[in-house]
Amino acid sequence: MIDLTDDEPADGRTERREFLRGAAAASAAVLGVSTAGCTTPGRDFGGPDAAVVPDIEASVTTDSDGEGVIYQYFHTPWAEVEDDLPMLAEAGIDALWLPQPAVGKLDFQHLATEDQDGFYEPEHPDFGHLEPHPPLGYQPVDLREFDSVFGTEEELQSLVDAAHDRGIEIIVDTVLNHVANPDPAPADRWGDSDDPTETTQLEWPQFEVEEHFTEVPTYDYRGEIEDEQYDESLLGLPNLDVSHPEVQEAHEAYLRKIAEFGIDGIRFDAAAHVWPWYFAEEVNPLCEELGLWRVGEMWDEGDTDFLMEFVDTGMNAFDFPLYSNIVTAFEEDDLTGLAQDGGNGVVYEDPDAAVTFAQNHDTAGPGVGPGDPEGEAMALANAFILSYPGTPHLFSTDIGADLDADTQRLIDVKNRLARGALIDRHVSEGTYLYEREGNLLAGINVSQSAQSYTVETSWDEGTTLVDYTGHQPSIDVGEDGEAEVTVPARSWVMYTLGA
Repeated sequence: MIDLTDDEPADGRTERREFLRGAAAASAAVLGVSTAGCTTPGRDFGGPDAAVVPDIEASVTTDSDGEGVIYQYFHTPWAEVEDDLPMLAEAGIDALWLPQPAVGKLDFQHLATEDQDGFYEPEHPDFGHLEPHPPLGYQPVDLREFDSVFGTEEELQSLVDAAHDRGIEIIVDTVLNHVANPDPAPADRWGDSDDPTETTQLEWPQFEVEEHFTEVPTYDYRGEIEDEQYDESLLGLPNLDVSHPEVQEAHEAYLRKIAEFGIDGIRFDAAAHVWPWYFAEEVNPLCEELGLWRVGEMWDEGDTDFLMEFVDTGMNAFDFPLYSNIVTAFEEDDLTGLAQDGGNGVVYEDPDAAVTFAQNHDTAGPGVGPGDPEGEAMALANAFILSYPGTPHLFSTDIGADLDADTQRLIDVKNRLARGALIDRHVSEGTYLYEREGNLLAGINVSQSAQSYTVETSWDEGTTLVDYTGHQPSIDVGEDGEAEVTVPARSWVMYTLGA
């Protein structure tokens, strides 16, 4: 992988790229590729499918102005994440997304897995469909304390500092919509009993039932309900009244504490259930003041306009409509739904604001299901998001297993080449060829045989293009800027200027 920095500080640390602040601006910009040749050396990436990527002579920039990559950690203690930082830095990961740092209702012994029954016996049907259940960190009890099931405040600070030393930024979840349901709660965490089958009633040290909520199902309490989308409980979790000054003060103190840790960005969990005016008038201006990048979870797989309403308040959005199209495309081997013409997603409306993904802790990726781990369809989907506009986020149920040699080469593509306007060059069920204008000519093939197409490009006749992934030999641009591109069966190519 090409060095991500121009200079290395004298103390041996990696200079921070400030990806979260800078990557979005490159997403839709039309930029040229440097003609200064740079060799990407072959090296052993490690991992379960370790392989040495061949030397490829390609003309790429020596500064890091590609679009960058986010990697999600889930149900992993802070100390273990810190131990993985060398692997992540070597892979070229720009930012990590971590669960919420706050006191939460449940602990690891309350999860439902193949080996144990959980607090919601044996699993809560409303929490995603990837094990384990339910997701820890999303039922907050006290936003003032960052000691959590994932570690102490000191361990979190150590992780943030160590990540920054390696040029990796940190994004944490925040839950502003609700708090944990107080009854029932596990007595072995909140009561006097060590019996995991006993329950108790927990208390919220910051909030009062009839003062700070619009709905608390446990107490049969309903405050003023103006709109069920924003005022009624989500999955039985008490809904905070964000119009209340004391709730706003609690949220402000929480966000300021996050910033004091040096954390770089936040993800708003369940953002679709918080009034958009609250983000526009209170939360996003504060985050801007604090220097916090932000992205919202508005889980709607069909209505891009709904997501854009939140984007317009000053945040990015996880692109759920694109995710839905990705699952369909790579499970049904039909890529036509991913093309610009008729494509549904934030990435087509505002690529700067789109955080793209093929899977996360709540959603299974293409081909993933009970007993079916990530496989070929997920690899193809990741190749797509790592070359398409937007800021891609990667997640695996087996942390690090997806960072094999092929994926790390694609991360290099995203960091180095994936910029410039999107131009569709060929669209069919089995094959999608698209160009990031003047920088990258990408091809994805879900067919069972190699596919070849002659397409227009932005390069002049006689220009040599090399496949940065090493899957195919170099090609020369012919008359009228056309090039014949062959994509191997169930694979991809990523062509760029030869050195």
